Amino acid sequence: MVLIVRICSEDDSKLRQRRNVQPKPAMKFRHLEYFVAAAEELNFTHAADRLHVSQPPFSKQIHDLEGELGIELFERRRKGVALTPAGKSFLIDARRILEDCDASIRKAQRISRGEIGELAIGYMSALTHDFLGKALEVWRLTAPGIVVDCVEMDSVTQERALLEGRISVGILVPSNRPVLELLHVRFLIKYPVSLALPKSHPHADKAEIPLALLKEEPFIGLNRMYPNYSDWLSKVCRRVGFKPRIVREADGAPSALAFVAAGFGVAVVSEPLQKIPAKDVIFRALAPEDSAWVPVGAAWKPDAVSAPIVSRFVDILAQSCANGNGRSRAVGIKLKQSGSLQG
Repeated sequence: MVLIVRICSEDDSKLRQRRNVQPKPAMKFRHLEYFVAAAEELNFTHAADRLHVSQPPFSKQIHDLEGELGIELFERRRKGVALTPAGKSFLIDARRILEDCDASIRKAQRISRGEIGELAIGYMSALTHDFLGKALEVWRLTAPGIVVDCVEMDSVTQERALLEGRISVGILVPSNRPVLELLHVRFLIKYPVSLALPKSHPHADKAEIPLALLKEEPFIGLNRMYPNYSDWLSKVCRRVGFKPRIVREADGAPSALAFVAAGFGVAVVSEPLQKIPAKDVIFRALAPEDSAWVPVGAAWKPDAVSAPIVSRFVDILAQSCANGNGRSRAVGIKLKQSGSLQG
């Protein structure tokens, strides 16, 4: 008689073991509810009645839970049950898990209703001091459970911060940049454009200045504040026969006005910048044929967790602008409006 012996490799043995192991059913939230009810009633029938289920399925759920944990949670007695030491310990944690879950549900519901949460606001002080303060005052009274943080940043930085989730809403100058297609934008207000000149400028005595008179002038750039500034300025200057020469690029309103005061050039700015203290700088209106507007809008991610809160806050921003805190409501402004710094 020939004895044939098959030598199994270690991999074969492991494969057979995996085939023979049946996955255990995952513990469900319902198991914890049943267990806590049973632990508090110390009677499966009473606990089943409390949860409005029949007793046999209830007992099976408790049995399944003990089987999955590999321990006995209850001592079965003639009348009712008693908790084992392991059951007493498990009850403490089970109650905490259920309470935490209930609290999470309530919190999520309140966030969905815009009652609690956090609101990080990106803004540019040069364009928002007419209405942001009033909006925040109203918001504090209507949504005291929302923690507000305001972070000053230019329009381009706000766009990036919105996509990265570092801010909830940005108050910025909208542009036709493709990134805004990923965001929801609501226009709030528009401001007329004016010229910032050194006090010693030859045209300082004029109430209105046509752009054509500035063809020999150097200009201060404001691309970080107004994302389409260079394109817009080139377009409007070409209409009157010249190409603007940008000699300095400012990173914000104060530096732009500082460059103007120092005589580096002139700047085309929005009306709110006239409220920034700037020694040796004067502001003059553009001639009617060259008039333009700077739109200001609120932008946010429509699918963000904070979207419901943001929507409520933007409503308040719009009300603050509409109530006369800004120069003009931006109702009906289109993304590529003629005469707008949006491009």
